[in-house]
Amino acid sequence: MESQRIFSQTVSILEKALDLRSKKHQVIASNIANMDTPDYKAFDLIVEKELQKVSGGKNSISLNQTNKAHMQPNGSTAEGVNVQIDSTQGLSLRGDGNTVDLDKQMTNMAENTLKYKAAAQMIHKKFQGLKSAIQGGKQ
Repeated sequence: MESQRIFSQTVSILEKALDLRSKKHQVIASNIANMDTPDYKAFDLIVEKELQKVSGGKNSISLNQTNKAHMQPNGSTAEGVNVQIDSTQGLSLRGDGNTVDLDKQMTNMAENTLKYKAAAQMIHKKFQGLKSAIQGGKQ
């Protein structure tokens, strides 16, 4: 595919990061929305481990392409990303069994938002560089 030659693996990783951060935001928002629901158990998506695997970090799984018809070793899609769900976000200090800690959820949301914005900014810079190369460095 021609687009794979134009775009580096970085764009694919950043795209997955944006997708995962968006899903994590939805989970945090759901936790906050259910903070008054009796027996609601807060949960979280653990995206860092998956992003580390996708980006080739220490804990990455290396794949070998044994047949040309098979997927590329680095060609996993965001749909195929396995994200761990953590439902052990703490004990309930309330009488209704709800485990949502609003301060923790707001902190998680702020951290996730910063990481989302950082990934969006990196992908924006990547496309700016591509645009500059196409235009020959002219504005």
